[in-house]
Amino acid sequence: MIRWLASAILPLVLSACEAGEGAVPAISRARAEAVYRERCAICHGEAGDGRGPRRGSLYRKPPDFRQPAWRHGKSLAEVRQVIREGRPGSDMPAWKSLDAEEIAGLAEYVLAFGESAGDSSASSRGPDSGPGIPSL
Repeated sequence: MIRWLASAILPLVLSACEAGEGAVPAISRARAEAVYRERCAICHGEAGDGRGPRRGSLYRKPPDFRQPAWRHGKSLAEVRQVIREGRPGSDMPAWKSLDAEEIAGLAEYVLAFGESAGDSSASSRGPDSGPGIPSL
């Protein structure tokens, strides 16, 4: 009985957690931009073009967040996960010191870089959106 109950409820709990991730309130766009400049631009570049000052010393070059090829298929949840957990085998660190709201705002900011470059597949991020978040 317990196994059946666990197998019936676990998928519901997991899907609720995934759905709830999108509900995390994000910091303001201005704050997200400040966090990006402070933590990300050194590798990803001020414009999200992957040409930050540390680019030359990195094992794998950062992506250009403005390019539709980078943006294609990226979800907000995926970008949040990469910011939070990093990318194993790359120079992309896990930003465990950022809280959920900072990660949410940063993810929206990075995804907005593609919007500003004319990527028609990028969805609207609302009135607070603008050039934004780079590929991680």
